[in-house]
Amino acid sequence: AVLILPAPGGTAPEGARALMISKPPLVPMAIIASALLTVFAHLLIMRSSFGVLIRGVGGNQRSVQRAGWSILAARASAYALAACFAVAAGICLVGLTTSADANIALRYTLLSIAGVILGGGEFTGGRISPIGAVIGALTLTLAGSFLSFLHISPDWQIGAQGAILIIVLALRLLLNRLESKGSAA
Repeated sequence: AVLILPAPGGTAPEGARALMISKPPLVPMAIIASALLTVFAHLLIMRSSFGVLIRGVGGNQRSVQRAGWSILAARASAYALAACFAVAAGICLVGLTTSADANIALRYTLLSIAGVILGGGEFTGGRISPIGAVIGALTLTLAGSFLSFLHISPDWQIGAQGAILIIVLALRLLLNRLESKGSAA
């Protein structure tokens, strides 16, 4: 992307711009889009055979192979689906900013990964909650907005979001250990 457009500029496609600046009554467009994507992701990942396959590849590859599924095809499908979501997110971001910048999405990397982890997902895979991921991302976004309200530098905001993630992971590890001790006794 940096080779194609080394400096910020250009114009957003009119359709993306119109969609992102539209103002439905009562509820902002970002909330409507988040809700629709959350419902779609939940139905796809939690209620379809494709979702079971993807979660199985993340959780227990051997059982998926024994069931006759190709691990390579399942992973390729998961990456293709992730690419489609990344393209949609990029189009929405261009529609919001009304121009292109290859470096604008760097701050969203932590948000995208940490949102999933805060929402109950696992680094190792196999465990995910699309609704939890959206709630985790909204939590980090609200934390960033609160820190902006307090006039804290964006560089420190990323550090604070990272600290939130570390605290949540430490608490999750502690709770998992307490659960395993409780079930062993």
